[in-house]
Amino acid sequence: MITRYTVYCQLVAKRESLYTEYVFKNLDEPEDSWDRYITVTRRPNWQCPVEMKIGVKGYLEFEPITAGDLYYNASTKNVEAYKYPAYYFTNFIEKIET
Repeated sequence: MITRYTVYCQLVAKRESLYTEYVFKNLDEPEDSWDRYITVTRRPNWQCPVEMKIGVKGYLEFEPITAGDLYYNASTKNVEAYKYPAYYFTNFIEKIET
């Protein structure tokens, strides 16, 4: 069973490459909370309908991955295990300010 989380947040940093990394500020957490910032990784070819500009606010959906979890690798056509824990980006819905 896949567990996914959704948080209200603001994009504060990004590093674009094959696996793009984003840092979001969780706006529902207090400033001194360990959960105030979330780093997620967007996999190659994972589309997002929103242009991810620094400062954009909205709802981030992500899934935690544990080292050892299994996944299907389409390149090798094999079931493999993740080597490292991570949070993977699944979706982002921008909040339109009114």
